[in-house]
Amino acid sequence: MFKWKITASAKAQARPSDVWEIWTDVAAWPKWDHELEWSSLNGPFKVGTEGKLKPKGWPESKFCLISVEEGKAHSDKTQMPFTSIVFNHTMAPCENSQVKIMHTVEVSGLLAPLLWLTMRFALKKGLPKAVEKLAKMAEARAQTR
Repeated sequence: MFKWKITASAKAQARPSDVWEIWTDVAAWPKWDHELEWSSLNGPFKVGTEGKLKPKGWPESKFCLISVEEGKAHSDKTQMPFTSIVFNHTMAPCENSQVKIMHTVEVSGLLAPLLWLTMRFALKKGLPKAVEKLAKMAEARAQTR
């Protein structure tokens, strides 16, 4: 099976709860991920709930929350014919009241080589920017508390 992944991380002077609140506000994902035109979730932020999103330059796609660890991590999966795209979002407390935020995109299946050619540059550019923006938003949220 063909498989590839891209990871980006950032540290924020914030609490895990600050990051979690931003992650679980699915309609606001485009505020920190500028590669998205819009996103929505059709129910509570729990395993099995489905949503939709529209990446810039790509068609609208459905996703499903496949893993949710309250206040720590979550993963969502977009299923395509013969291929899946999984976005893993994790965080961990660090020294000096910081939290490390990590996002990983894993693509696997028969179309993975084609998606490597078409998606990789946008992801390598956009994923670090999205995580950095998320970290800044979490820091701003922490300062208002």
